[in-house]
Amino acid sequence: MLPKALAWLAVPFVGLAELAAHFYFSSRPPKPDEWKTARDAVASLRRHGELVVVAPEWAEPNARYAFGDALMPLADVARPDVSAYPRAIEVSIIGASAPELHGWKLVEERHAGKLRLRVLQNPKPVNVLYDFVDHVPDAVVTEDRGGHETLCRWNPAAVRSAGGLHGDPAFPSMRHECGGGASEFVGVTVVEDQSWRGRRCIWAEPAQGATRVIRFRNVLLGRVVRGYATLPWWIERELRGAPVEMTVAIGDETIGTYVHRDGDGWKAFEMPTGKHEGTRADVVFRVSSPRARDRQLCFQADTR
Repeated sequence: MLPKALAWLAVPFVGLAELAAHFYFSSRPPKPDEWKTARDAVASLRRHGELVVVAPEWAEPNARYAFGDALMPLADVARPDVSAYPRAIEVSIIGASAPELHGWKLVEERHAGKLRLRVLQNPKPVNVLYDFVDHVPDAVVTEDRGGHETLCRWNPAAVRSAGGLHGDPAFPSMRHECGGGASEFVGVTVVEDQSWRGRRCIWAEPAQGATRVIRFRNVLLGRVVRGYATLPWWIERELRGAPVEMTVAIGDETIGTYVHRDGDGWKAFEMPTGKHEGTRADVVFRVSSPRARDRQLCFQADTR
């Protein structure tokens, strides 16, 4: 037994043990049930369809499982960026914050168990006039071989598939089928970028010796056509493929050319519309590659 004269020495050790236990339990990530318990609090804050962002990013799967598609729809989870969102709800644990929301104004903050909920306002949200990803069913898609164009058939009920680990991404049931292999179509899917984050985009893999042509009719134009493009990261990280070129035209006038090289990842582009700003016109994307094998370009674009 500890002599009575030295018993006081136990007090600091007990205090240190309690402090260590506090930090240990307070810094542990919430369990799945704790995420589910916080769902109602997040839903009460999401009055205007705000974006829900999770910090740190590795905790997002737990949030998606607990909150469901109603609070975290695919278009938000696989977003191109946050520039068009006026407000966001940041759901964070262990003191983390979302880098992509840095500089946004804090509107409200509350806690739900171990989760910190913050409503943040974008200081400069952009106004998207037309989102090409949302209008893929309305597009006219052809395959151009030396000036001879073949129409790609729209199929709203194609057989869906997913390649699994190191396979093709999910091939959607609604797509423009261009013949040839199963991947020769234009449709909306999700691919992974250089950070293994999902990105919702228009699959536009070209065929060898042909150009994939995607025409959107009567598009409302702003100052720019702006977007991103990538190949599935497990494909382009090998740095072995040929470049992929995508030209963008308004009517018959080319307004810009985007070139994607392996290793570029989720890469932005912006093309001024010039004299077409404020008008409506056809916008045409033309995708090609000198060696089309595994050139699985997937792009997002809008007018703003």
